[in-house]
Amino acid sequence: EESVAVNTLGTIIHEALEELYEPFVGIYLAEHHIETMLSKTEEVTLKQFKIVYKEGEIRKGKNLLAFEVAKRNIYNFLMSEKKAIQNNDAIKVMCLEAPLEVIIEHEDLPCPIKIAGKVDRIEERNGSIRIIDYKSGMVKSSELKVLNFAELREREQYKAIQVLLYAFLYTKSKKYNSSKNLKGGIFSFKNLNQEFLAINFSSNYRSPETTITPEKLDQFLEEIKGYIREIYNPAIDFIEPADLKY
Repeated sequence: EESVAVNTLGTIIHEALEELYEPFVGIYLAEHHIETMLSKTEEVTLKQFKIVYKEGEIRKGKNLLAFEVAKRNIYNFLMSEKKAIQNNDAIKVMCLEAPLEVIIEHEDLPCPIKIAGKVDRIEERNGSIRIIDYKSGMVKSSELKVLNFAELREREQYKAIQVLLYAFLYTKSKKYNSSKNLKGGIFSFKNLNQEFLAINFSSNYRSPETTITPEKLDQFLEEIKGYIREIYNPAIDFIEPADLKY
């Protein structure tokens, strides 16, 4: 790359946040922890830039702008965390970049299927467990409003599918605590003023329904099984959409 691509920038932000938060995993965050991370933001961002971007020029032009954007995104996120702590949120990061996997076996499937993924962050906040994915781009709350699982693909709610899959994988892990409410969602660095964008199962904007219950995950898993059966069906071709955005 001659200049830092959007996906590379996202990787840099992810890696920098992981390094900054790593020393504080498993403890309730305090303001001074955030201050420590803020003081290291430039150093860590530059380090990750050099690791991810290798020998690329980052002292001028588009790449310098990209570095400043990454640094500003991380700073804004940490400031939102600091504000939450000041508002008496109890935040404990349980794990970062957690590798999760599960093997699904069912008579409807052609063979055992392993689904695996890495969750950016799993935290406990005010007594609830939150499955969190970071996105460097713009995400809107409407993309995470799930009223009908059968419409997820039709409405191109791929971010919701990703978060729900992570939630499902987490419920099958040894760390899962079924006594606590489970929520899942996204921090969008281009929409941080909306804070945590949660999966929402309610059509009533005044009373969101954000708890991911075992029943909801069972319904979701039925759709996933349908996707898998379609992938394994030789009568259905793999066709690249003409208007593919990616």
